Amino acid sequence: MNIKLNNIWMLAIVALLALGCGPKQNTDSNESAEEANEDKFQTRDTEKDAEFVMEAVEANLAEVELAQLAAQKSTDTEIKSVAQFLENEHNKVLAELRDVAAKRVISVPSTVDDASRREIENLGKKEDIKDFNKSWCKEMIDKHESSIEKFEKAMNETEDAELKSWITQTLPHLREHLDRVKACHEKIAEAK
Repeated sequence: MNIKLNNIWMLAIVALLALGCGPKQNTDSNESAEEANEDKFQTRDTEKDAEFVMEAVEANLAEVELAQLAAQKSTDTEIKSVAQFLENEHNKVLAELRDVAAKRVISVPSTVDDASRREIENLGKKEDIKDFNKSWCKEMIDKHESSIEKFEKAMNETEDAELKSWITQTLPHLREHLDRVKACHEKIAEAK
């Protein structure tokens, strides 16, 4: 009886240790996609392309959510118009990116990363609508400038002709988005 109890206790301890030492569950889909891509792509070039596609998907997911937030929260018709335009445009880019990823078996996130989630939530907590509008425009300007920079870098570095072509076709649209957000930001600043 004593040996049986000791064996049960030993099995319970081993099971608890195994659970504690096993792989951690990853709730950030961006991290999950990154880990999956590291396992799939063996050359530095394909890994860099996969990283670009993954980051571009995450950026577009964030821009869609930011556009939806502005469409819901802002009372400014110009902001609402730009937000609707950006939501439609970035949903198109997302669909194209997912096709690019599927053809290359690149894992991509399905949700924004934790840092973007906090940025969106913090922006949504702004009570003053004028402050929200200015902050939203600034955030969208920053996001588009960052995306354009990453797209230009990837276009110059990739050896994937199809990906390079897609980036070349998409960049003018991103620049148009940036111009529209900047113009909206200027109108808001002038209205004060």
